[in-house]
Amino acid sequence: MAHQDTYKNIIFTKHAAERMALRSITRHSVWETITYPDTVKNEKKNADQYIKTINGRRHFAVASYLPKEQKYLVVSTWVRGEDDRVPLLWTLITLPFKLLWRFIRYFFRRIAEL
Repeated sequence: MAHQDTYKNIIFTKHAAERMALRSITRHSVWETITYPDTVKNEKKNADQYIKTINGRRHFAVASYLPKEQKYLVVSTWVRGEDDRVPLLWTLITLPFKLLWRFIRYFFRRIAEL
């Protein structure tokens, strides 16, 4: 049997765990969002969208209740208004191009001023 990422009564899909890492969302905050939501919306078939504001951040979690296991399966989670963090490797790869683009814009602005 494959290893499952679980916390209390919650099982996280691989997608949800990856998104949590990108978005600096803790397993406890997802548990709190599902256990004590401010709002619950029906998302699709067997999933609901749980919403809770924690420390000024509006957390969203999409989860299905699994009655046999008596657990929730979280398929995705995010914080409203926050972008995913850009991986450090991507930042390092794109930095030379960003600097070159800034130099080109600066150069052409100077030429235009003449």
